[in-house]
Amino acid sequence: MDEWKDRLVHLDHCRGMTWKGMYRILKDDPELLKVYSRPADYWKKLLSLESPTLQFFLKDLHDPKLQQMISIYEQDAIRCISFLDKEYPITLTNIYQQPWNLYAKGNVKLLTHQRILAIIGTRAPTHYGQEVLKRMVPEFVAAEMSIVSGLAKGIDAMAHRITLQSDGDCIAVIGGGLYHIYPQENTPLSHMILRKGLILSEYPPIFKPKPWHFPMRNRIISGLSRAILVVESKQKSGTFITVERGLEQGKDIFAIPGNIFSASSSGTNAWIKEGAKLVTDAYDIISEWE
Repeated sequence: MDEWKDRLVHLDHCRGMTWKGMYRILKDDPELLKVYSRPADYWKKLLSLESPTLQFFLKDLHDPKLQQMISIYEQDAIRCISFLDKEYPITLTNIYQQPWNLYAKGNVKLLTHQRILAIIGTRAPTHYGQEVLKRMVPEFVAAEMSIVSGLAKGIDAMAHRITLQSDGDCIAVIGGGLYHIYPQENTPLSHMILRKGLILSEYPPIFKPKPWHFPMRNRIISGLSRAILVVESKQKSGTFITVERGLEQGKDIFAIPGNIFSASSSGTNAWIKEGAKLVTDAYDIISEWE
């Protein structure tokens, strides 16, 4: 199992590797016994790679250092959790393109918590949105809920910060590797989270965030949660992607109503019209979970 996991994590670090590529490899060689003996033509056909991407992949595949990444990460207290490990959250096993690996730092036990609420919203919250969080988050914490969000600017960061100030547990799911917190201004907040909470990514710690990482990240936020609360959101935003993934996963969607003249509430009001549960008090959610 250890050697299999070493190979799985190693493949995750190879340039040119994709979710579909890993799926094809595991389907053809579930034990990953032949990954280092396959010829270049095999990889070209299986992964549909052309030069120079194929050459990058082969170079990384036979890089001795990349074969030892689990040991390297352990020195920084980073856990590599494969989809077959007992720590892997069962809630992610049925989501679209479940992550093959998770890279986690902090309190890994939070992954099995049964009362996780996702709090998401705009990167530019109004005073109204901030006051909503200040009132409701401490009540969620008192009800023994863990909070998950994306460590982005605005609502995400505030939800994390207020959770910590209330002595609660929080999970931050990021869109890049653990060595590359984005935005950088939230690096101090990430250090605060690690004192008690958890930072999680499906991307290897050495990977820098890419624009397409964040929409994919959102399916993990919704996947980990029991329900999603949208505080403030514009229409057609990253928040909408998280809600859409949550609906696909059968999660309850809650939304804070807002001023009909405010763009910051256009998304939440739209979701309420579409059937999201209107929330004006933390107890609206707590009562359902009780």
